[in-house]
Amino acid sequence: MTGRTALGDMRSPATKGGRRREDHPQAPASPESTALDLQKRSELLWEAPPRPSRGSKPTMSREDIVQAAISVADQSGLAALTMAAVAERVGFTTMALYRYFPNKEALIDASVDAAMGTPPPRSGPHKGWRQEVQGWAYAKRAMLCSRPWLAELPFVAAPHGPNWLSWHEALLEALADTGLSPEDLMDMLSVVHAYVSGASDTAISLARARSRGMSDELWAQAVGRDLCRAIHHSRYPRLSAVLTSQSGGISDASPLPVRAGRPRTMEEGFAFGLERVLDGIARYIDSNEGA
Repeated sequence: MTGRTALGDMRSPATKGGRRREDHPQAPASPESTALDLQKRSELLWEAPPRPSRGSKPTMSREDIVQAAISVADQSGLAALTMAAVAERVGFTTMALYRYFPNKEALIDASVDAAMGTPPPRSGPHKGWRQEVQGWAYAKRAMLCSRPWLAELPFVAAPHGPNWLSWHEALLEALADTGLSPEDLMDMLSVVHAYVSGASDTAISLARARSRGMSDELWAQAVGRDLCRAIHHSRYPRLSAVLTSQSGGISDASPLPVRAGRPRTMEEGFAFGLERVLDGIARYIDSNEGA
């Protein structure tokens, strides 16, 4: 999955001199305090929030605020997801938002897990592990492209919420009939997840560009311009040779490599790589059966 940096403390921000305490520079956190912070953030994702002990009765739920935060990120990206922006969207003061979430990181944690959603439920009978894994991969790719701001979250340390685990559960369910050992299943989960995330980078980049109003043509020109810097450059001899080759190079019309005499689409490139991953899993399953 995509992850978040472990930042911020879990206390409601006090104000001093008109500024919140979290606005002031802080000394680097110790490993122990970082681990404790991560534990508390995880608890906020998994445990029912306590009822406010003081103040007026809440007029909005945490879920309402999370959906408002997601809409901010969908519209303007992760950098725009601030407590102030969410408070304005729901008609609260910024300080009132801290009755629901102790800091921005806690709100982002909840928003990320909600934005991921759950994998689509299986429809009909089991179709065999290969088709099931393929369906999971395309669903995960579609989710990532629908929320390109999720890719803006660097993975350092982040709590893993219920929806994040549901995607893992669905992939393990797809592989359940392969006869693989528990340790092999976890490794295959990592392999498929890594391929889907890595092979979706370009599609996510295009989705992010579209969300900011950039046309496909302008995006392709920008990507192609960067790739072309490698052509005839002494630092990139092999990449230059590939990019200028007749059978697999790029063209003025597309930054994507040619295959079968024409630029292939991102979907075709993803499908090609996914089939090779599934071929590898199939060979591993066959080798175990013959052992």
